[in-house]
Amino acid sequence: MKKALLILFTFHLSLFTSSAQSLTDSLRTDALRWASRGYFNKSLDYLRQMPVDSLSIEDMRLCYDNFAQLGQGDSLAYWADELLKHNPYDALLIADYTPRLNNGWQGEMGKKTFPGKVIDICKKYCERDSTHILINRQLAEAYYNIGNYDMSLLELKKLEAVGDTCFGTLYTLGLTYQRMGDNSSAYDYLYRAYEKNDHHAYCLFMLGIVSNKVGLGAEALSYLGEAEHLLMPDRQTLFRLHKELAEALRLKGEPDFRLEELQACMQYAEEKDVNELTYMMAQCYFQLKQRDKAKEYYSKFLEATENKEYNDKIKQMRNQAQQSLRMMMW
Repeated sequence: MKKALLILFTFHLSLFTSSAQSLTDSLRTDALRWASRGYFNKSLDYLRQMPVDSLSIEDMRLCYDNFAQLGQGDSLAYWADELLKHNPYDALLIADYTPRLNNGWQGEMGKKTFPGKVIDICKKYCERDSTHILINRQLAEAYYNIGNYDMSLLELKKLEAVGDTCFGTLYTLGLTYQRMGDNSSAYDYLYRAYEKNDHHAYCLFMLGIVSNKVGLGAEALSYLGEAEHLLMPDRQTLFRLHKELAEALRLKGEPDFRLEELQACMQYAEEKDVNELTYMMAQCYFQLKQRDKAKEYYSKFLEATENKEYNDKIKQMRNQAQQSLRMMMW
């Protein structure tokens, strides 16, 4: 009797186990399918339905990849750490994860970076392999980020010695020497970095600074001028920026500050935008009870749009301008 019950129990257990495994396999297949099509949240929904103790290394990596695609740093870090517990020598994961930690991501209290964590991960990896260029770059970067310039320089020189002279390595070497007060070496490496990428604004900026320090004033002016050009937004971007600020201030009910932003807009406006800006400035003056200015700008707007083809928006603005002028006559 007992033997029969044991056989029956074992049979039902095997059915249950087989059913559970079948469900897990189905969820895994769906998670992979949705991720491959770019539905990363949907993929995560299927992964969350799998029992935690059923997650394979591949499942955890899929969680990591999904969160990486979604830009969710904290969740990405959780799964990367879980993966590294199983294998702290996963070079592909470390090469992808450590740049994210060095660059950081936005949190509730502002941007967070994790150079100390990068150092721990990379040093552990280096116990087995100290020659991985991508990982060693991140180790050098992390030392630089915590202000340990001696260790950063040591790691960077190792990279240079094995032939790694990419822009990033040369640039960080230049920054490190500059931080250590060796402006001559900083100039040499920043110039070499500049030769590889002459459109990197901050490289040009730092090259200008160290050029001044080593007495190359004319070069400094050239580099700093190029940096200013690259860092300065174009006219269209500045126009859009000030226009959006003006709109935010309109919604906030602050016509005085809105007027300042519209005046800034006018400096970058194309001809097609001038009439609408004139009308909006008239609105501000009207709200501020500056009647003479309001009349002047409403009249300018009406004169500029008279007897011209205009869309419904301009027509509505003309009606409103005429109504406002009539109100100021009373």
